Amino acid sequence: MAYIDWEWYESNFPQLPEDEFARRLPAAEMKVDILTHNRARDATGYKQERVKACVANIINRMATLEESGAGSNVKSVSNDGYSETYEQVTPEQVEAALKKECFFWLSGTGLMGAL
Repeated sequence: MAYIDWEWYESNFPQLPEDEFARRLPAAEMKVDILTHNRARDATGYKQERVKACVANIINRMATLEESGAGSNVKSVSNDGYSETYEQVTPEQVEAALKKECFFWLSGTGLMGAL
């Protein structure tokens, strides 16, 4: 069972094209399942709506992190006169950013642990 579909995502938190959404959806759902210890699967009512928002925003955050080069150590490159900017973003920092995003959307639901 998918938490969200393209129509819901496009109506509520559109940032990516449909093919990119479809590619990232399984990883985002898996991340929410891991962080909630599968409690999100049984969510109903307002909690279910918060889970949907969480999955959509995890998708968007994953895309943003990838676009910014998280984990690659190169933040920007310029060819006019040659310039590179390096930023150390570790896998642990990426994981922390995704956990923070999930906590933001699920805070107060009890799905990530204690209320």
